[in-house]
Amino acid sequence: MGIPAFFMWLTKKYPRIVVDVVEQSWREINGAQVPPDTSQKNPNGVEYDCLYLDMNGIIHPCFHPENKVRS
Repeated sequence: MGIPAFFMWLTKKYPRIVVDVVEQSWREINGAQVPPDTSQKNPNGVEYDCLYLDMNGIIHPCFHPENKVRS
């Protein structure tokens, strides 16, 4: 179901959890668009092994649409 205001509570309790991200963008070389080189070290200085996503916000609306006719 999710917890209302959890993100706000988490960021107030642990303010260093939110950081700016250095993002590499596409470059133009000889008129061609070249994507960032992902084989290089992460420009943010932090490497991650796993990515966890909370799919509740995507799946829940599929089964409980807001425009559903109720009987």
